[in-house]
Amino acid sequence: MDGHCRWCLSIKGTCLRSVRWRAHLPEEQTNEIIDLASRKLTNTASFRAKDRDHVFAVLSPRFCLDPLLAGAEAVQLADRSVAHHMRLLTGFSPKHEIFYTNSPSEPILVLGAVDILYNPNAKENRLQGALHTLSVDLCSAGLVEKGVMGELAARILLLVARDFASPEGIRGPNLLRPISLLGFLHVLFGHDKWAGSNQDAFNKAFKDAHINFTHWLVTKAPMSKVPDR
Repeated sequence: MDGHCRWCLSIKGTCLRSVRWRAHLPEEQTNEIIDLASRKLTNTASFRAKDRDHVFAVLSPRFCLDPLLAGAEAVQLADRSVAHHMRLLTGFSPKHEIFYTNSPSEPILVLGAVDILYNPNAKENRLQGALHTLSVDLCSAGLVEKGVMGELAARILLLVARDFASPEGIRGPNLLRPISLLGFLHVLFGHDKWAGSNQDAFNKAFKDAHINFTHWLVTKAPMSKVPDR
């Protein structure tokens, strides 16, 4: 895949990368900062699951979505996202006929997106509606880059499974706490015997293993086949 899971660094449930946001808002509490991030993603409007701009803005920080700049409609989507929905303008082609953008890798924006999608006070299932809009009005319409076969689907599947394996917080899934690897795999595969005859050995080996990831991003260079410590 072009991207890799972005690990959210935290101490006692406090996101270390939120320091930049807190520097600008020293008197704000965590929930208030998340509220601010949510409002910035939708340009202060109430989230609408059928709105392409809203769905693209809210899902981009998590799933690393990029517009497929092959048509006027996709270019306009990217332009509106930069102007109103926190997307970054990162450069131009040599002749300035194409501009490049990406979604910032900010855990606070991810928490804002999660707050929008899983908000317990919402009258509708926002996650379901957003994924439908992504599938029909963005991907099938040729507005979003899907990567190699199955890549975008894999990003979505892994992150949604991680959400449902998370402990409940006041504002939806608590992504700042690690989750059990076995619990995550149980949610991902939907049953207990995904390792076949090796299941007992697998359970014993990884019974204390925990993982934590919040979103995807694109790396500037391929990841090393032999990871460092």
